[in-house]
Amino acid sequence: MDSELKQALNARFDRMKPGEDGWAILADAGVLGLPFAEDHGGLGLPHSTGFAVLEVMGPRALAQPYLESVLLAGGLLDRAGGALAEHWLPQVAEGSARLALAWLDGTEPVRASEDADGWRLRGAKLLAIDAERADLLVVTAETANGPAAFALSPSAVSSLRGYPTIDGRQAADLWFDGVPVDRAARLDLGAADIAATLDLAVAAIAAEAAAIMARLVTDTRDYCRQREQFDQPIASFQVIQHRLVDMHIEARRAEAAAAMAHDALDLPPPERARAISAAKVTIADAGRFVGQQAVQLHGGMGMTEELPISALFKRLTVIESEFGSRDDHLVRYMATAAEAAG
Repeated sequence: MDSELKQALNARFDRMKPGEDGWAILADAGVLGLPFAEDHGGLGLPHSTGFAVLEVMGPRALAQPYLESVLLAGGLLDRAGGALAEHWLPQVAEGSARLALAWLDGTEPVRASEDADGWRLRGAKLLAIDAERADLLVVTAETANGPAAFALSPSAVSSLRGYPTIDGRQAADLWFDGVPVDRAARLDLGAADIAATLDLAVAAIAAEAAAIMARLVTDTRDYCRQREQFDQPIASFQVIQHRLVDMHIEARRAEAAAAMAHDALDLPPPERARAISAAKVTIADAGRFVGQQAVQLHGGMGMTEELPISALFKRLTVIESEFGSRDDHLVRYMATAAEAAG
């Protein structure tokens, strides 16, 4: 299924014309509803099926919020079910509506306090991808009884500041100044649902990063075979061969880590968290090495917009700290390993 999906998407993106809307292509391909329940206008496939979409878009440096809108915000709405899912998810699946996930807290974490009329949200969220264009926001917040998630209209936000990210996407910071929220806006989700979704996010970007690294290795190898110095391809130099081999090894290590993260999604939470964090540390280290080597071996061309190398390197740089930095996940890995040891 995944290989057929990637083949079909690659064929469609190969025909993509300059200025054509990538989101419309995803809608036409029918992949915006892949992970949603059939009752919600989807195909009812595992959320990890959507990783194949990222493995196609990532190496092409296509900055579309498929992960955030479909797999994460859409995934949470699909888990919660109810009237909001029935209303919004069919629209997302057909490409007429977009969702955005606001999960990363600012210096003042978003907290939700309950009152007689519903809820009041106060605090800030950072780096909410595509929030400016979203028709519905899924916002996580801390309540007296633990983490929760709310589905909000963008108009409910007290203040929003949008900006571009270095990897070509659009993000926004959101502020909530005690805004009132209807009781029905709280999704039927618990802390375990939110934690599972954030682990899914790490597994998804691991798959994307591994696909990006595979392309960087191929493109760098081909470039070194074409670029000549002293009347011979630089790929014939032993030192270059060694560096290409090192890149290949790191890319394969990333591929194995991504596969481990994918398989870990079905494990019990402590084991899942440990495996996901181990994969993120590996992906961060491998991505930095492969990206830097690709840029250096391309020379000045590696930093131009004429080749995709710089865009792919920027995306790997963002992935290194996305959904928790390398150090964050190293700390979580050690904590969960210590708990497992007794």
